[in-house]
Amino acid sequence: TLKAAQKATKSPRIEFLWYEGGSFQTKLEQSLELTFGFPAVVALSMEKSVYAVMRGSFTEKSIKKFVNSILSGKASTVKFDTLPSIETVEPWDGEDGVPFEEEPFDLDDLLSDEF
Repeated sequence: TLKAAQKATKSPRIEFLWYEGGSFQTKLEQSLELTFGFPAVVALSMEKSVYAVMRGSFTEKSIKKFVNSILSGKASTVKFDTLPSIETVEPWDGEDGVPFEEEPFDLDDLLSDEF
């Protein structure tokens, strides 16, 4: 989706990057107010010290519309003073994460007559 939107945009002023949300970049996520879930798209202008967050579906069409609104100056932006540094982490291996192991429990404990 992101690669398709990048190809369709074809602006030398736009660069795309991706990182896994919700893991190691919490300071960055908080400073950009990314509290609504992932995937998320954010436009940053380091030159102007502003950013804009796309609020909508993560589709090629929505991303292209968002990028075009940024380039045309129609999107509202938020000013920032500084951004936290990007944490260096191990690259994603392309595999699914390891599921958490849950402790076994007895349903009789949950369904007891004590309640």
